[in-house]
Amino acid sequence: MKTIMYLTIAGCLSLAACARRLPPAASSPNEAPQTAVTKPEAPATKLHLEQHVKYPASRNEILRACADTPEFTPSQKAWFEQNLPEATYPSAAAVMAALKL
Repeated sequence: MKTIMYLTIAGCLSLAACARRLPPAASSPNEAPQTAVTKPEAPATKLHLEQHVKYPASRNEILRACADTPEFTPSQKAWFEQNLPEATYPSAAAVMAALKL
């Protein structure tokens, strides 16, 4: 009987200890969630920029054209957003140079 009682008490104490563990720290509300980024392939990027963007084009216009296409994965679209400098681009070649592709 004492063994059962000790096991019961030990089990309750174990559960109580688990319940006291703090959850992982939540990210700060000012921190943006980290998104994995993948550099797109240069030939596909060049083709997209030549066929789907009207020049001259601002950074926002180019990002909108990339966002509206299934040609790029979400991680590739995030790469464009992180790597395309703010500017107005006269051609696809200028965008490629800015992206260092």
